Amino acid sequence: MQTLTIEAASLESAQGLHYALMGFEPELIEAGNVYRVKLTLGRGDRATVEALNAIERHVIHRGDAHARIEMNGMNYTLHPRLNGTA
Repeated sequence: MQTLTIEAASLESAQGLHYALMGFEPELIEAGNVYRVKLTLGRGDRATVEALNAIERHVIHRGDAHARIEMNGMNYTLHPRLNGTA
């Protein structure tokens, strides 16, 4: 099993990510003013790629904030594209 955790900038952002990832049975975690969405994925790459694609679509759609992702002990930041550019 693989765990993927996304740190959200606000409760609203976390709720949006939670909704965008409903197909992966996400868990919404609130600790003080820190909001996270946690997914437990199977070992296969397909589920991981699908989850990352869903996160990317959500971030691009919102366009106003990045997503901080922790996966396998590594941290990544996914930035929204500006004006439709990569």
